[in-house]
Amino acid sequence: MKPILAVLSDGVQSEDLFLAREVILPFFSNEFHFHEECQLVHIVKSSGKRIIGDSVDYFESGETIFLGSNIPHVWHNTREQPADVEEVPYSHSLTIYFNPAKLIMHLSAFGNVRKIESFLNKAQRGVELKGKCREAVVKLMYRILQQEGLPKIITLLEILDLMSSDEGYNLLASTNYTNQYQYHDSKRMDQVFKYIFDNFREDISLNTIADVANMNTYAFCRFFKARTKKSFTQFVNETRIGYACKLLANKDYSITDIAYECGFNNVSNFNRFFKVIKKTSPRQYRNQLLV
Repeated sequence: MKPILAVLSDGVQSEDLFLAREVILPFFSNEFHFHEECQLVHIVKSSGKRIIGDSVDYFESGETIFLGSNIPHVWHNTREQPADVEEVPYSHSLTIYFNPAKLIMHLSAFGNVRKIESFLNKAQRGVELKGKCREAVVKLMYRILQQEGLPKIITLLEILDLMSSDEGYNLLASTNYTNQYQYHDSKRMDQVFKYIFDNFREDISLNTIADVANMNTYAFCRFFKARTKKSFTQFVNETRIGYACKLLANKDYSITDIAYECGFNNVSNFNRFFKVIKKTSPRQYRNQLLV
């Protein structure tokens, strides 16, 4: 999917050092995008699929992600509702944005900022916060929404210190990932992306997805690989495995049931792709979750 360059219209584009806000909407924006500002996101309530760089995975309530500058990302959530039922908020998040260059410039006047700079560089792959660090950061995110002036800035510095001192986070995009996208074809890739996420449980033929993109199959394969660094089949399988990871947390589902629910036509293929992508078997993954 092709991301677009986003320009934030408030807060961090003005004289403010950073912007903190709470978002409650029926759905998140499903535009694959990137921006110069770093972004800290806590998902209070929602679930679906997300892409961060070249990482494709399932997300759910409680996730906390820190994004470095210019890494493409999207949280794509869907919730089916009857046409006659009014949409209710299903996307609830806390978010902090700041311009990294501006922040480092101001902090460097007070001392050594190498630790924070190093963390911000790593975060260009996307960082998933875990454990006690995540819990502490989320508490501070709620606090910062109620603050103004100097106390608000101090809380931001506490958050940065916690994240840059922690070693228990997960880096999401691959080691050599770089954002090499140009600013065209975003509508076409958005259509492809939405179709895959809505239909990954079914067999999506190459002809079908090429038609969605209004391209022939050969052109589509080159187009998709150039923008995602993955083949179409690999991308679909990673989407399916991300969903399987969510289902494996529920011990009422058998592994066979999960394989078919995620769109695999047999358990052997499911086990094989799961091990390639997650470096462990579905059963071992479940055992780790349920410890």
